[in-house]
Amino acid sequence: MKKPCRQPYWYRLRIRTAAEPWAGWKGLGGPEFRQVPHGALRDSSLEAWATAFLQEARSELDDLRGDLLIECYDRPAPGVGTEPVHSAQVPLGPGQPLI
Repeated sequence: MKKPCRQPYWYRLRIRTAAEPWAGWKGLGGPEFRQVPHGALRDSSLEAWATAFLQEARSELDDLRGDLLIECYDRPAPGVGTEPVHSAQVPLGPGQPLI
């Protein structure tokens, strides 16, 4: 596990629904990029925070089918083609294994 960090990060949460997989990834509410809360990385790594965040979001979206994706960046407005510093994807729906 990586050590906790103090560097600011931004993330975006995206969804691809099973009903419209051809539509691709879509943003999930609010602004496209949000800052990881200041205190969130005080005691854990970015990867641990993202895993916990996905787990919580997944439980709130238990009525949807498809996939949920989080992408984390080290700048507030990454340019097109910028690779995230961390990303993770989980399936949505009943019977899916927990992270």
